[in-house]
Amino acid sequence: MSTTDAMSPVHDAKNVVGRVRNLIVSNHLERGDRLPPIRELAVQFGVKPGTVRDALLTAQAQGLVKVLPRVGAIVQTSEESFTGQDESERIGANIAGVIGQGDQNLFHILETREALEIAMVARAAERRELTELFRLRQILADMVKIPLEVESPEFAKLDIDFHLEIARLSGNSVMASMLRMLLVEIKPHLDRIRWSDNRRDSANESHARIYSSLVVGDVAQAQSEMRDHIRSTYNSLLDEMRKPPAVNGDE
Repeated sequence: MSTTDAMSPVHDAKNVVGRVRNLIVSNHLERGDRLPPIRELAVQFGVKPGTVRDALLTAQAQGLVKVLPRVGAIVQTSEESFTGQDESERIGANIAGVIGQGDQNLFHILETREALEIAMVARAAERRELTELFRLRQILADMVKIPLEVESPEFAKLDIDFHLEIARLSGNSVMASMLRMLLVEIKPHLDRIRWSDNRRDSANESHARIYSSLVVGDVAQAQSEMRDHIRSTYNSLLDEMRKPPAVNGDE
């Protein structure tokens, strides 16, 4: 493959990551293709080999390449991944790659979700237009319609839809993409917690308070309600952790 790159030299790892991305696109590289050796890339980019090495490790964390000892950097994405996705989707994919590297502490992910959702609900309250709240209100109405005594996987789906809709209302597609990836990681753990009558009733009331704060555009109230709501989930998972695992299939 051609390794000619007419761009001017760069002198930091962050910029070299961008050059690596451009190299993948301009040479139409596919998943599994190998990049040139570090020393060759260093000459091509006009930087030291150590800078290229640091950049490749960063690119690996972003899901662009995989660095293998005595093999080199192997492409983990393709040209289509860059040209067929918008920036928020690419960032979301990178976050998913980072989360998937090793065992991540669930409660660290929940803390990240809390910070993210508090920021997004504040933006949604600042930007809110009543005409934009129709879908959020419809989600709430659909949740309330489900009888408390009926076990329904639809309730859990609507719960996620509620949070993703607030992410959309925030107007920040990158934040929304980040939240979507975090929820994918969290959902299997949430599914283990039964939606009891009390839990569902509490969730409905909490969602209603969040919605009301958005209607009036009260940023501080929206943040407070969202913080309490997310922490109730955190505490529910802590309660689940306190229980010993079921024995012999017992619930």
